[in-house]
Amino acid sequence: MPAKVILNPYSNRWNAGRRASEVRRILDELGYDYDWVETEGPGHGVELAREAVVAGFDPIVAAGGDGAISEVVNGMVGPDERAGAALGIIPLGSANDYAYQLGIPSDLEAACKLLVEAQHIRVMDLGRANQYVFMNDFIVGLGAIANMEAAKIQRIQGETRYILGAIKAILKAKWPAAGFEWAEGKLEKRPVLMAYISIGYRTGGVYFLAPDARQDDGLLDFLVADARSRLGVFKLLPKTMKGTHIHEPGVYYHQTAWIKIDSDDPLPMLVDGEIKTEGPKQVAVRALPGAIRVIAGATPGPRPSTP
Repeated sequence: MPAKVILNPYSNRWNAGRRASEVRRILDELGYDYDWVETEGPGHGVELAREAVVAGFDPIVAAGGDGAISEVVNGMVGPDERAGAALGIIPLGSANDYAYQLGIPSDLEAACKLLVEAQHIRVMDLGRANQYVFMNDFIVGLGAIANMEAAKIQRIQGETRYILGAIKAILKAKWPAAGFEWAEGKLEKRPVLMAYISIGYRTGGVYFLAPDARQDDGLLDFLVADARSRLGVFKLLPKTMKGTHIHEPGVYYHQTAWIKIDSDDPLPMLVDGEIKTEGPKQVAVRALPGAIRVIAGATPGPRPSTP
């Protein structure tokens, strides 16, 4: 059975679509046996991946950014909360956080060669937040609002767009009031800047919000930052690029198997870089240990060393 390659042409503002012929040329030159399909709109990647699992394709390859990968993963995970095939990745997004953490090179030819050779297959955790499965992170509060603002920026690409989105979000955001309960503790309701729950350690191309996260330890890394003045947020933001923010007052950082969030306000949500519009007031999040096999590089992408 060949691989199923699912391309999201919209990734990185249609840049993935513009590179589709290049990807196919490289895979053909490498002699890769694959079936090619492209998504036609939001959510279509879930449907195509689900169909690929039923048809027996293995691996199933997500070609695009983190949002495209997330759709494919959601389609691959069955009722047993395990992916029905191995996941391959061709990074064509703007941040490519998941590929970075897996040691998949940004160079297209190198990434395709790594996929075809498939020398390193890692067993990785996933997470579930309400109905959504995530492979990297789930964010409520500032991080979600920042992505909403970044999505409005048209002329700037890459990591700079996410930084500008964060600045715009800080200037206009109102912080929700939320309480948190997890396996080992509890935080009473308070205004919060952000809650960040992750499998991985990098987000938005430059932020290491969960610098100690391990993608195969069976646990979620969980960060809550209390609300603060906008000046305080601007002081905290650069520290998130080095992972040193976890030592700041009013920042709580834990590892746990499950978390429940209860808010007085609708929560802006971001799942693997994709904005979700329903804005719930209650969210249940849990780890799915060892839920997926992923074709990876030999060495994960570097992370900052925090004291």
